[in-house]
Amino acid sequence: MYITSIMVSTGISIILAGIVYILLVKRINREKSSTAITEQVRNEIDRMVVDLNQTADRNIGLIEQQLKSLTEMIQEADHRISLLQKHSEKLNKSTDTYNQIRPSQIVKPKAPSAPESSEISPPNARTVDISKEMQPDTSLPENEGSQDGVTPPKRERIINLYRQGISLDIIASRVDSTVAEVELIISMTEGRR
Repeated sequence: MYITSIMVSTGISIILAGIVYILLVKRINREKSSTAITEQVRNEIDRMVVDLNQTADRNIGLIEQQLKSLTEMIQEADHRISLLQKHSEKLNKSTDTYNQIRPSQIVKPKAPSAPESSEISPPNARTVDISKEMQPDTSLPENEGSQDGVTPPKRERIINLYRQGISLDIIASRVDSTVAEVELIISMTEGRR
């Protein structure tokens, strides 16, 4: 009996050791599989992070290109605005100059009869014969061979018309020129005196 009890206890121990062994193997396999799953999840997350970084870099590059083009467009718009402001200032100056000169010239038609008391103009005002202004210019033809494009007869005509008190825009239309060119010729000629 003593041997049977040893054998029974040894058999039970072997069976228990076998059960423990099987349980440990299953647990180890489970841990290995969870480690593998965890590693797989980590790899997938790493790939996603890399893809997100690449996408973010590409989007940042596109945004930087758009910002650069917008900056260039803003600079071009600022340049055009400054040019328009300069042009507007020049136009305002010429308009102001014209408005300052224009009121001093009172335009009245020449009447064949004696002037009435209400038609007498102030002593510093110029009177201009409108009938002469409306007639076409039949003065000397311009020389086409001049180097600077403004021939001496044209200058003389401009100065003569100016001294007659004719407005600059009418002078410019008569000599087929611009008001600015007429103003320049008058200022250069009158400045020499």
